Amino acid sequence: MKIWWPRLSRPGRVLLYPLALILLLWIVLPYDHPIRLSARFNVQALGTAFTSYLGGRWWFSERSTFPVVLSDDVAVLMKSGFGTKDRIAAWLEAHEQDKFNNLLLVGDFATPAGQLFSYNGRRLPVFDLVAWMLEKGYFSTDLTHPRLMKHSNLSAAISTGDVEIAKELSQSFGWELDALKFISGLELCYDRMPDKKWYIMADDDTYLMQPALKLLLEHLDPDVPFYIGNAVGDYKGRFAHGGSSVILSQATMRLLFSHHEVVTSAHLESLEETWGDKLLATTLLKLGIYLDERFVIFFNGGPPRAIRVTEDRLCAPIASFHKLTPSEMISVGRRFQHTGDVLLWIDLWDIYGAPSLDSPILESGRKNWDHVGGLDESTLTVNDIPTAQKCIQICHNYSKSCLAWTWESEKQLCHISNWMVPGEQTEGKTSGINVPRAKSLVGMCRS
Repeated sequence: MKIWWPRLSRPGRVLLYPLALILLLWIVLPYDHPIRLSARFNVQALGTAFTSYLGGRWWFSERSTFPVVLSDDVAVLMKSGFGTKDRIAAWLEAHEQDKFNNLLLVGDFATPAGQLFSYNGRRLPVFDLVAWMLEKGYFSTDLTHPRLMKHSNLSAAISTGDVEIAKELSQSFGWELDALKFISGLELCYDRMPDKKWYIMADDDTYLMQPALKLLLEHLDPDVPFYIGNAVGDYKGRFAHGGSSVILSQATMRLLFSHHEVVTSAHLESLEETWGDKLLATTLLKLGIYLDERFVIFFNGGPPRAIRVTEDRLCAPIASFHKLTPSEMISVGRRFQHTGDVLLWIDLWDIYGAPSLDSPILESGRKNWDHVGGLDESTLTVNDIPTAQKCIQICHNYSKSCLAWTWESEKQLCHISNWMVPGEQTEGKTSGINVPRAKSLVGMCRS
């Protein structure tokens, strides 16, 4: 019997062959292959370019599908270090009303039995994760590595009571030991609390906004592998910024820690990796779990006054603050931990005393103030600008992208940004915002 195959025209074959090749590559290439990562990154970027920043405003329109009780269903892993352990008490005080009943404190040191931390009537220890990995046998007893030696020196200083020396040591290489805490901290957390729906990792200078976290998690299925946070890095290693907090679902944790060889390899890689949050991402990539960038707008990597209110985040709930000193942590906790309302990014503009969008001063410029804040590769800086009015005009010339401008009188520099920050007093600067554009965006999101 002769099998009939449909004849394809030449244009059809030209189209089919590349599609077949792409499909084949997608099937055979490892999850973390650069070609696969590049394709995924560019497809997502293309989709974002054609999506309105208001188009996915599901947090206001969709009903919660997966109920979450944060005190019961969520485990919180808080990382610290001996050099920053003074932040721990402030973190606990700031989150006292949140009642994180499933809270685990980890670091590069262990608290003595009589020096535990108090939280909601409980006494909590800090677990030394490097010592824990050594006890678990992830590092052989004859393994010599600079990071293990540094931890040994730190532990020796702590045990002999040389607190100042221990702090100096931790502050000099604490960032290296921090890379060892991500996979190990999550593993210890999962070992102790394997039945939680969600796992949140935060630093000791990160404040977690409970209402926004609850809203986000109640729209997501914990039995689906989710890896969520504030996306940074290039296409080869997109990862969730640890300081902004990282969220993993039950399915992700279960899949990760059922692959012992992947976990063991990650522990060894942590001895060389610079950033532990990146190591977490590359480890999950091996299992086909990618950072879900649909939810990056919830996460913030800065303190409230320096928060960058951008077009895409302006009307989104905010789940975290970062880079808070102990006093700032307590202040933020007192301000926000008693509210059950979801806080939007734009709300910080009013909360931190920025002028109303109807105030003329935002158009003419506030003297000795800065609504742009820190500069980066996306800001536009123009030299030889003699007046604030000229800087305002430049902002108007880029009205579709400019949200804020700052003019430096001494250097005669004009800075234009696609975000605005509540800001703070800064001598020698005059700053304002693109009021028509800001009003338009706020009006759209609150309509």
